[in-house]
Amino acid sequence: MKPLKYAILVNPASGKTSIDTKRIQLKNAATILQAKIHGLDTNSPEDFKNCALALASRCDVLVAAGGDGTFSSLINALDTTITQVAYLPLGSGNALQYALNYRGSLADIAQRIQKGRVREYDLINCNQNKRAFMVSLGIEGTILKLRDRFLQQGLTGFYPYLKAVFFSVLKAYTPAQAVIRMDDQIKKIPNLLSLMIMKQPYYGYGMKVAPKARFNDHQLHVSSINFDYSKMILAGLTSFTIGNCAGQYLSCKKVSVMLKKPLYAQIDGDVAWEAEKFNFEVLPGVLRIKC
Repeated sequence: MKPLKYAILVNPASGKTSIDTKRIQLKNAATILQAKIHGLDTNSPEDFKNCALALASRCDVLVAAGGDGTFSSLINALDTTITQVAYLPLGSGNALQYALNYRGSLADIAQRIQKGRVREYDLINCNQNKRAFMVSLGIEGTILKLRDRFLQQGLTGFYPYLKAVFFSVLKAYTPAQAVIRMDDQIKKIPNLLSLMIMKQPYYGYGMKVAPKARFNDHQLHVSSINFDYSKMILAGLTSFTIGNCAGQYLSCKKVSVMLKKPLYAQIDGDVAWEAEKFNFEVLPGVLRIKC
């Protein structure tokens, strides 16, 4: 059987390391996959997308090297029912690393990719214009906007995220009223803290926010949490241990959300658009990922 041809596409803006450091970090993984490293000279999301499209026609497996946002950019640039993809974690939170149960060095992960099989996983269709593997409405958008501000101030690691959480809970975030339809069930939330729509269990930093979520079960996994300090503490503590136990949970195929005021959506670890109405549905088996 002819060996598969790999290409590694790197987001130069992912994480806090320099371009030269990224090249060094990926050297062993590139050798294992016999792949060239691309993308370090891209300067914008449009450049990254065009690079992905060009590489997809010249390789069998396109490997995204970066954080959750990098992989999200890739799955929105390509038709992943045709192009096989893979993932090397170089970001900060790296929820996808936990979702794929990746352990060890980048070289270890590259070996797993090389020996692994192609799996067909589901994604989330967000308002008919973006695909994702994790989405939330509520406090997470505020947290991420503050986290990005703290990162720009030079803070690193988990601390800027933790600082953003405290600022958001105590001051920056104002709860919203929401009406949520999940398939045929309707739920009203007077003071929404977070509505999570997940295709896998994790947020970044290993937070297991949706323990029952699975990449390949053709369901959306929806958890809603009210703005209540005891529930917030419970959600935080259990997400880092046994898995989130706070809030109400339901699995379904479609979700629609109406809000009394606009909120930002968090999509794959980045702040997305702000709106009062959102629609989500499961896209079964559209992600072909080698892992």
